[in-house]
Amino acid sequence: MLCRILCALLFVAWTAEWPLEFDQSLYNGLWRSPLQVLGPLFVSLPGINLFPFHLILIVLTPFCLFRPGASRGRSAVMDVAILVSVASVAVTFLWGFARGGSAYNAYFQLWRFLLALLFALLLHSTIRGTRDLRALGLTVLAAALVRGALVVYFYWEVVHGRIDPPPPHMTNHDDTLLFVAGVLVVVSWAAARGTARSLAGALFVSGFLLYAIMLNNRRLAWIELVLAFGFVYLLLAPRGWRVHRWALLFGPIVLVYLVVGWGQPGAFFAPARALATAGSNADASSLARQEEVRNLLYTLANAGNPLLGTGWGVPYQKVTSVYSNFGPEWWQYLYLPHNSLLAVAVFGGLVGICGIWIVVPVTAFLAMRGYRAATRPVDRAAAMTALCILPAYGAQCYGDIGFQSLTCGLILSVTMAAAGKVSAWAAAPPERVRTRPPRPRPFVRPARLPPARVDARLPARRVR
Repeated sequence: MLCRILCALLFVAWTAEWPLEFDQSLYNGLWRSPLQVLGPLFVSLPGINLFPFHLILIVLTPFCLFRPGASRGRSAVMDVAILVSVASVAVTFLWGFARGGSAYNAYFQLWRFLLALLFALLLHSTIRGTRDLRALGLTVLAAALVRGALVVYFYWEVVHGRIDPPPPHMTNHDDTLLFVAGVLVVVSWAAARGTARSLAGALFVSGFLLYAIMLNNRRLAWIELVLAFGFVYLLLAPRGWRVHRWALLFGPIVLVYLVVGWGQPGAFFAPARALATAGSNADASSLARQEEVRNLLYTLANAGNPLLGTGWGVPYQKVTSVYSNFGPEWWQYLYLPHNSLLAVAVFGGLVGICGIWIVVPVTAFLAMRGYRAATRPVDRAAAMTALCILPAYGAQCYGDIGFQSLTCGLILSVTMAAAGKVSAWAAAPPERVRTRPPRPRPFVRPARLPPARVDARLPARRVR
């Protein structure tokens, strides 16, 4: 029951639409779906500055962590990694506060990642078997399909033929990783099952989500898909010639597509155009990202401590501002740079990039160990998804504030919990079957039978 409640909270967090005054990037502030009724769960309550969503998690925490059997079948390595990450956050936060940093801005920098660590710990304590892993995978897939369907509806019913020029994006940037995770869930399940039915379902669902990604027009999504499926191929390659045959079949087709569509306009060539313009000096967005990276590197080299960085709540130094000029509504951008992965190193130093970020390599290690030792399709698919989503999460953090994203953080939570559980189950010794000796039957004295009567008139039976 606790795992199902956490799955419901995950679905709400991934699909709820915050009120318009707090989130104007979703649908470019032009539309809201019926899921906006869930928005009040993410509005701060007066006096305590916490969401109702936070309060629900606080109430559930003791029930999840201290329930009977909560410590059974879990990975101690994952628990230690979470504790190290929390301790590293605390140390670097205190360092920034001691240097005059803003606790208010540090809270905005860290609360989503800390919530992700808490959610991972709760899931790690409540997942008990493959049914719970299947429920988690279906939750990720259902949320991705709902958001994808809303993207398609918003484009065809609100934007197409009615808004000119159309907005550059249909939904926010956080849904990028959610769509990629949905594709990985069905592809991993098809690879683990190996049946025609699972393969057909994976093709249908992946096609729909890829169409939603194309309409959303986020080039980072295609980069994340390339990274994720590169890891999928590396995992499946040891299976033999069949995997390499598919790669040899589709490899030339993909190569021709990239050569023809490199930088070409049109929705069909969106993946090739995304790869061509990423890091290009002719793209304004790429130039702004590069300038931001230069400012972050300057801050890292001149304003921070190599071990502890500048500390959270301290803005990075803006040396150049030719391309990265933001309006007054972006007053927190010096605390929330787009390259949030490099920002962890700037604000946290070595303690931040090694201590806070330790949960990512630990998750990769546990997922790989669980994948190699898993014998059930659900465990194998969960481990594959957990491993292959990590490079996509890293790209999201590097490209667009993924570290401070609630959607991306909760995807990392599911990844951490699934990797820890599958690894712990794979490393556990086989259970011994206790056989009880048969109970001794009570001694029953046989009853004395009356002597048989012999009839003298019957002839004697001849014994051979």
